[in-house]
Amino acid sequence: MYRYYHFYKPAGCVSARTDAEHTTVMDYFPEQDRTTLFPLGRLDKNTEGLLLVTDDGKLNRRLLDPENHVEKQYLFWCLGTLGEGELAQLREGVYLKGLEDPTKPAKVEVLRRAVAAQIPEPIFPYRKPMVEEDLNAPAVEGYLWLTEGKRHQVKRMLEAVGCTVVYLKRVAFGGVALDESLRPGEYRALTAEELQWLL
Repeated sequence: MYRYYHFYKPAGCVSARTDAEHTTVMDYFPEQDRTTLFPLGRLDKNTEGLLLVTDDGKLNRRLLDPENHVEKQYLFWCLGTLGEGELAQLREGVYLKGLEDPTKPAKVEVLRRAVAAQIPEPIFPYRKPMVEEDLNAPAVEGYLWLTEGKRHQVKRMLEAVGCTVVYLKRVAFGGVALDESLRPGEYRALTAEELQWLL
């Protein structure tokens, strides 16, 4: 019988089974489970949010196959203006450094426009000096939906249109939304409804 968990990944840990230098997402699970369970996909070290954990290898391959177009939703805060022209570029697909083909079209929604001083904690630790350098710099909170999973893709896409991500959280993976009643570092078994969507 396979096991499936809904994990609220905290910032500061890596999406791996083991790591010699960093805390991993599996360090939050009982020691006896760390050799059989694994994270389904990855979130960057400083990104928090929904991460599915399982021992079902077939499901892992199916959900991460780009041809299956499983949508992932992210909440972000970025420095920059992210005007209509930049939003249009993201919706059409942008070229990332080192890649020949553009990204697939993404959905993007601006939730609010603000200034750097209004960005709530947490902020990526390595981005704090940039935020504090100009507290009146334009900032944007929004959602971005992707169906592919290139390395650091959300950050790189927003950088391609002149913005710098300072906070990132995955709030949905396909039909499964992040359980906000969990605290970062907590997990629970998937509900029957969530499991039905995955399977």
